[in-house]
Formats: sequence, C-alpha cells, structure tokens
Amino acid sequence: MKILKNTLVILGILSLQGCSEDVLTQTPDHVISENLVLNSVEKLDKLLIGTYNEVSRNTYLGRVLYKRAAVKGTDFRFVKTTFNPRDYESIAYKYEESANNSGTCEELWRQSFKAINNLNLIIANIDAAEGNAAAKQEILGEALGLRGMVYFDLARTFAYPWIRAGASSQGLPLKLSSEEVVVERSSLGETYDQILLDLQTAHDLLEENTWEQGSTKYLTKTGVKALLARVYLYKQDWENALNYAEQVIAARGESNLMGVDSYVFTDYNSESLFELSITSQNSLGSNGLGAQFDVKDGGQGDVIATKTFVDLLGAYENDPRAALLEEDKEGTQQAFVKYTNRSEGGGLSAHNIPVLRLSEMYLIAAEAAAHGAGGGESEALNYLNTLIENRTTNFASHRVTETGEALKEKIAEERRRELALEGHGVYDYIRRGQAIIRPVDEHVNTGVDAANLDIQASDNRTICPIPASEIQASGMDQTEGY
Repeated sequence: MKILKNTLVILGILSLQGCSEDVLTQTPDHVISENLVLNSVEKLDKLLIGTYNEVSRNTYLGRVLYKRAAVKGTDFRFVKTTFNPRDYESIAYKYEESANNSGTCEELWRQSFKAINNLNLIIANIDAAEGNAAAKQEILGEALGLRGMVYFDLARTFAYPWIRAGASSQGLPLKLSSEEVVVERSSLGETYDQILLDLQTAHDLLEENTWEQGSTKYLTKTGVKALLARVYLYKQDWENALNYAEQVIAARGESNLMGVDSYVFTDYNSESLFELSITSQNSLGSNGLGAQFDVKDGGQGDVIATKTFVDLLGAYENDPRAALLEEDKEGTQQAFVKYTNRSEGGGLSAHNIPVLRLSEMYLIAAEAAAHGAGGGESEALNYLNTLIENRTTNFASHRVTETGEALKEKIAEERRRELALEGHGVYDYIRRGQAIIRPVDEHVNTGVDAANLDIQASDNRTICPIPASEIQASGMDQTEGY
C-alpha cells in the first residue's frame, strides 16, 4: 500500500510502452515525467489495459484466488504428498494460516493494492487529461468498476462475511487516492458502501454493450450489472441481487446458456459477461490457472476433485460438467479440467479466465428469490430449473420441486457444480454460514491434520489475516481472531 507513485508510474510505462519516442527524449533519460502519463488519455488507457493484466496475474485471479477458493472448500484437494505440492499454497488447504504464515494471502493483498494504485491514478487524472470526451468517460467507468471489483475480492477474502456481524464488522483500509496513506480499517458497511458507489458510478458512465465477439474482455455495462448482483448477494440484499441478475438475464436470455452439447470453455463463449484475456504474451504457463488442475503436457496438476464432488457431478444423466473429469496425477479420473490450453506453444495456461458468466446470474436470481425477493420460491424454481434443463438429457427426473431450506440447498449444490474453479468454493460456504465438512477418507496422506478437516464457517482461518508485514509497517488493526 505504500508503493511510491512515481515508481509505479515508471514501472507501468516501461512495461506498457517499451522504448517509445517520448520516453527516450526525457532528460535525464532514466526519469519518466509524471505528466507524460497523467495528462494523456491515450497513456491512461494503456495504464488501464496494463491493470487488466495485473488482475490476471498468478498472484490474483490468474491462480491464487481461484485456487485458494477451491482447496479450502469441500470439492477439491491437493494430490497426495508424494508430489510435494507448493508448501506456501497448501497452507490454505490445511487451514494453517496465521498472521506470520499466511501462505498466498500476502501475495493476493499486495497484487490487489498494486492494481488499486494504478486505478486510483487513472480515476484522479482522467478528467484533466487531453483527449476525446467519450474515451475519457469509458476509461473512468472501467477503472471505477475494476476498483469496485478488486475491493470486493479483498473484502470477501480478508473480512468476515456479512452474515456474521453485518455492517459493524471489520472492513478494509480504503485507499482511494494515490497520494494518501491509509492505515485505519473501515467498517464492513463502509467498505461495501464504497464498493457499491464505485460500481454504481461505473454503471452510469458506461455505454450499453455492443456484444461484439471479444468485447467482454473489458468490463462493460452488463458486466458491472453482474458484479452488482454478486455484491448484493454477499450483502444479503436479496431484492437488489435479484434486480441486477434479472437485468443481465433480460439482456442475454436462456438462448445464450451453454447446453449439454455445447458446454465448452472457449474464449468469449455465449455465456461470457466478463473474462480476462490471456494471450501468448501474458500467459503464465505452468504458473497459471489451468496448469494447476491439468497434468497433461507438463501441467502442475496438483489439485484434483474429491469423491464428494465427483459424486455430485454424477447426479444427472449426461451432465457435460462430469465430462471435464480426466486422469489425474494419482491415476484416477479426478482431474477437473475446465481450462484447456488453446496453444501448443503458448504455455499451459493459454486460456482466458472467466470472471462473470450468465449461469451465475441464473443462480443468483434463484438464491435471491428463494430468500423472498421478487416472486419468491416459484421464481427461484424457474431460474434454477432453467439452468438444470441445460445440464442434463433427463430433465424430467431432475426437475427441482423442493421448497424452504431444501430449495436453498439445491441452489447451493448447483453453484458447486456450475461455478467450480471460478473463485467461489469456500466463499459460498462462509457467506451462507455453512460449515465446511471434509470426510477423512478423502484426504488421506495429503498433509492435512484430521482435526482441520471440519471447519466452522465462523472460524477465523476461513479468511486471510492482514499480512504481518503490513501490520508492522502501518500499525493497522489485525483481523479479530488472528
């Protein structure tokens, strides 16, 4: 959080601009004028593109957040210790996080605030920059939307969920300017207020989607609506969660849901609302997301499905999600390969990273309605069954008719099937206040202490501690329980 602004600008321009003429003509030649970056819409746009890339790095959505969400839940585990997976990553799976040994939490914290610092520079300087007014509005809208998203990911990772103590719980230090140093933590209510303000402002600034192929590699108006639906779901504001999910569904509709014969995670498929573009230039290879689950062609393959999840995928006839199971490092069929490398020479993780998909909107709408929003349970059943009908060849046998808590559990199960390895996993358990129950026989010889298999949703180890280095440097309060 204390990265110097000038250093950030220098690094950003060097990485994004290379040896452009205006850089080379600076005097002295190793100093970058801040005005060179901040007074040009074109340069701020390139800094924004660079920030999308920062979000896709392995220390954020490109591996850490998605992998952590998976292995702390019930449906995935590290392979047996004969493989010796990365110790600093398996800390999360083992529920051994502490203030001084937080595994990948520190990486995620630093990378997130690196992105926030970039976005703060853009937001603070776009109005005064020279350039097209429409372009300035678009850049500002995307920057605010991304900042809201990053703060939301930080909030659900480093703060207790809304269900625990609501608005009064500990929130985040809200750094909204590159000039300020923030060491005080806001309340969770204040944190969510800022996230929603950023997203609402972004929504008002962005133009309607064009839906051209590839347009969802940027945060669009519909993408912001989808983010708002997700944030309101976590905040347990069921009416607003349903409202925004329904707006997205109205824009895309059932015809864009993938079906039994078309369930493939190609780039910018029909369900894409926002995804991070990965090319041969920014692919992370064996350090990227796909390589964590796929053992083929030198992939890490160190995270595989549990029997619990395999059985869940086997519930429907011809469920296309079950077809994603492949041979794993232990010789069983429990590698869940959702992300397939598109290029033989582009690295094992040359695939886009889905952030928001249409399927999630159907599930958010179903959950919000099941909690009483809109048309209530009848509407919840309609949204849930619409998705299930596109995931089996025998819908008549699997149509959901349950009500009450049983309906909510059916929705939660469908989220596990549909959104696996997309950064939900453990978050869905703790935001609902549900314990994480992991059978002993599924985790033998994986390095986890049997006492840490069943975890209550209120356990402090379900969330990350603030990195000890940050506490020491800033003096901010550590998370309660650590």
